[in-house]
Amino acid sequence: MGRLWQSPILGKLHPIFEHLPIENMVYSNQQKYYDAITESTKCVDCSPFIDFMLNEILNTLKKYQDVKIENKIPNKTLKQHPDITETTWEVLSQIINNPKVTANEMSFYLGISDRMIRKHIKILRDNNIIKRIGGNRTGHWEIL
Repeated sequence: MGRLWQSPILGKLHPIFEHLPIENMVYSNQQKYYDAITESTKCVDCSPFIDFMLNEILNTLKKYQDVKIENKIPNKTLKQHPDITETTWEVLSQIINNPKVTANEMSFYLGISDRMIRKHIKILRDNNIIKRIGGNRTGHWEIL
């Protein structure tokens, strides 16, 4: 549950945190993550866990500090759909960059679960912005 709230809370602090792949950071350092939780529990102090997470966030920010995210969504499309969230537009950007991108790949790049990716894809489909051509393995996305 804790990882679930980290991205939204950090995103409210600064927009750059909305793009942090928290799940991927934990997955790639799973043993250290569990060691930090164990140490925090053992000494009844959350400091080891907080130190671990802050260090992982810092390392991730350093790793991606030169990556620029450009807006590839036309202003006309943005104005036609003012109720669509920023995250849904980010999913669309992933599709624009790579029409064969999978939900798992988008999950990795955007740092949100593939279940949430599928929710955003449904929003894009329901608004007739994208459609799927072909099957899950060999198909691709088409921008309408």
